[in-house]
Amino acid sequence: MGLGVTPQTVLPRLWITKLFGEIASGQESHLKSLMDFYNICMDNIMCNSLRLPKRCVLPKMDIHLALQDNMPLPSYCKGMLKALTFIDRNTLRQEQLQSLNWLCETLRGFSSYINARHVFGSEEFSFEKNAQYAKRILTSRISDTVHQMRFSESCREQGHNAVLNEDFDRKGVEAHLQGILTKDDETTLALINDLILVIERELITENFKQRHQMAFDKLYEAQPYLILRSRKAQIQFNMGDIKAATDELEALLPLTLNDAYKNRYQLYNCYIKQKSWSSLDQLLSNKSEGSFGDLATRTLLAYAQEGDTKSARLLKTELKSTYPAVELLFDPAKGDGKSHCELSADTVNEYINRGGKKAWCSVSGGLFWLKAKS
Repeated sequence: MGLGVTPQTVLPRLWITKLFGEIASGQESHLKSLMDFYNICMDNIMCNSLRLPKRCVLPKMDIHLALQDNMPLPSYCKGMLKALTFIDRNTLRQEQLQSLNWLCETLRGFSSYINARHVFGSEEFSFEKNAQYAKRILTSRISDTVHQMRFSESCREQGHNAVLNEDFDRKGVEAHLQGILTKDDETTLALINDLILVIERELITENFKQRHQMAFDKLYEAQPYLILRSRKAQIQFNMGDIKAATDELEALLPLTLNDAYKNRYQLYNCYIKQKSWSSLDQLLSNKSEGSFGDLATRTLLAYAQEGDTKSARLLKTELKSTYPAVELLFDPAKGDGKSHCELSADTVNEYINRGGKKAWCSVSGGLFWLKAKS
């Protein structure tokens, strides 16, 4: 929860190592559970529905037992204090610093019985009374600190001023964007993952997706997010991580009812590379709109399953007569001149950029069969 108090998003590659140590190879399920829990916490913060774990209790009797090192409440508070060390206090306004100090003092008090005695008083009666009161208002104190750090009027003004800042490094941002659009490498993928995480924390939370699920892909605010996730899958596909690309696209497609970014093309080609013919057939049945990519995929599926049958040849004839620019798949030189209208060529190139040619090449004899007259 402490990560949600920070004014700016702390990237996972920073906080995972500091809070939990290195995640060893083969512990992907542990990492996924960790990120799922992180996303739940961020959703609760964005919705102002904060609550402590149920096991973080402070009974009226035997307070010293509840504050032993291995008990839930001290463990929670120590973890939160560690997360709060990501905050650069030198950048805080006075009211933010004051709110953070109050919260840290309360958390420190619940981190051990000895600290509790220092923070909440040494006299038995006043100690118990102060400790119980501090426990009752701990959630409110966290909520107030989150508000000061992230949602106050001063925060909004600061964000607006940052947008208008004349020292804004536009060239640097444009260089990053150009890299996202053109480079297929681990560095670009890491950058995209970081951007997606920030967007999911700041705006596109799970609750946001659920509230707007019927029109999500039409929202202006959602477009950068959808483009980044689409590009992420494309990079994964181009780098040969077909399983990761498939997982990303299967999660992304339900968010885009109209599939304006043609993510189904990439998923078609993932299924073809994996020879997941039943999944491909089902996706075509659900998403096909009769476009070039849909018809090309249906034709390739028929050839992959049936070979050079009459029904496969009929689909090939329909594809080549409806979309003459299909020859760009097996003869890229045809795109150098004006053999095809710009719209038709762009349609085929979009399919190729989504892995279309790689999919045809993955089916033995596919491109030779497509090129041959029948």
